[in-house]
Order: sequence, then C-alpha cells, then structure tokens
Amino acid sequence: MKKVNVLTAILACLVVSGTASADVWNKKTKVKFSGPVQLPSAHAKGGVVTLPGGTYIFRLDDSQSSRHTVQVTNERGNQIYTTILAIPDYRLNATSKTVMYFSERPAGHPPAIKSWFYPGDNFGHRFVYPKAQAVQIAAEVHEPVPSHTMETVEPAKPEPVEVKIQTPAKEETAYVAQTFDKTDAADTAGVEGEPVKAAAPAEAALPKTASSIHFVGLLGLMLVAVSLLVRRVSAQL
Repeated sequence: MKKVNVLTAILACLVVSGTASADVWNKKTKVKFSGPVQLPSAHAKGGVVTLPGGTYIFRLDDSQSSRHTVQVTNERGNQIYTTILAIPDYRLNATSKTVMYFSERPAGHPPAIKSWFYPGDNFGHRFVYPKAQAVQIAAEVHEPVPSHTMETVEPAKPEPVEVKIQTPAKEETAYVAQTFDKTDAADTAGVEGEPVKAAAPAEAALPKTASSIHFVGLLGLMLVAVSLLVRRVSAQL
C-alpha cells in the first residue's frame, strides 16, 4: 500500500464511525467525506462511481454466502450508490476507529478508496475494481490492484467470482492473497474516524427495601386482631 500524503488525507475525507447504529454483523458504519472519492461500480460507465463530499453508510451485505460484498448507501439507507466486491485485507494494528485507506492519484483525480476496516478488526475489506479501472489505478499508483470482469455485482450469487491482479506494468496475473500481504500489513497510512463508544451499561436494578415476608407477617397480625375483635363483639351480644 502506498502511503497517502497528509494533504491528500486532509482533503480526501473525514471518516466518522457510526457509534449509535453500528452493527457488528454487517459492520454498518457512517462515513463523512469532506471531498469527492472514487469507488468501484460494476454497472457504472467506466467501472467507477465518484461520490461528492457528504455522509454515506458502508455496510456488508446481509447474505450468509458472501461476507465480502459491501454496499454504499445514502445516510437514510434508501438509495444504493454501489455494491462492491471485496477480498480479505489485513493490518497488523487494529484501532478503535473506522479506517479507510486510499490510493493516491494524480492531481485532478479523486482518491480511490482501497480498503475499509471496521473498528477493532485486523481483517478488513479490500475493494476489487473492474478491470479497465484497475489497470489505470495500478499504473498511476505503481501498485498491484485486484480486478474482476463482472458486469454487475450480485451478493447472492453462489458461484465464486474470479479475481485477477493488474500490475503497474499493465500485466494481468492470477490473484494470490500473498501479493498484498507484505505492504498491506505494514501500512499505517489512511484516514481515521472517531473512536467507537462503548455501549452504555444497563442500569442496575434498585435493591429491594423490604422483603415480602414482612408483609405476610403484618397481614397475619391484622387477621388475628380482626378475629379477636369479632369474638369480643359476639360475647357481648
């Protein structure tokens, strides 16, 4: 992974972890970008979609068969901007923050999001770009980029998708996870969001101030008193 320079990181985005609505299962995370960013989009012209600065939701698709399909929606979650095929990524040092890594692009090109890590996770999701765009990014950033040739990304599709690697020399090679291991594991570049806040502990139940046995005893004394009163009245009649 190529390190993102400070200026790119500052201008690229501000990532804010969705603390209140974060879901461990689908990794739902609220992200706020201060500038445009680029993401894979198999159905879009050119194979990518450019999102303007704003707030978005990143989450894993709920499919049981695929845990590496990422959906990007608007903040309300009722508009899907792109569905992204991803492959497992790894980092040595997990943090309590959402982290997104970027491929540094030439001036005039929005930074391409390379991978996404949920707070506390060592394993994340590296985005796979359509072949044509992967070739271009690999040449620009001088790093291998994973690619696919699908026309659309279908989360529920049972058969595996073939992933290739586009090299900076514009050569295509077979996908091997170890190709990315060395640089990805040691990379400390990226943009971090706010720490995930721990869930508020449930309120402790208030201690009982009186046992029910005292109530039973009091009730017994009342019944005895009533009984004595009835006997006394009956004796006077």
